[in-house]
Amino acid sequence: MSADADDKTRLTEQQITDGLADLTGWAYSEGALTYTGVCGSPQAAVDLVTAIGQAANSQNHHPDVLWSYTEVTIDMRSHDVDGITPRDLRLAHSIATLAEEFEAKPLGMDE
Repeated sequence: MSADADDKTRLTEQQITDGLADLTGWAYSEGALTYTGVCGSPQAAVDLVTAIGQAANSQNHHPDVLWSYTEVTIDMRSHDVDGITPRDLRLAHSIATLAEEFEAKPLGMDE
């Protein structure tokens, strides 16, 4: 399966901002897309990390993932082009959907 040529195209800051507009808790910082979700338990966080790993692997894209007790932090960029590409935004949307499924709340957005 070959990647679209667009997947190797670095996005502009405006394209990145637009792509993150509907992703609560996501940010563009220091050349990467970042997100930290807080889960209801350590087990929920482990389950979320596992699901993220499966989604990332199926998209052949592998972000940095940090699990710390109930928090899961994502740091993602396309290393091959040293920037953010459409595949980063696609995976961010997939991770956002998984975070909702596992009832993770973006850090700092407690109910």
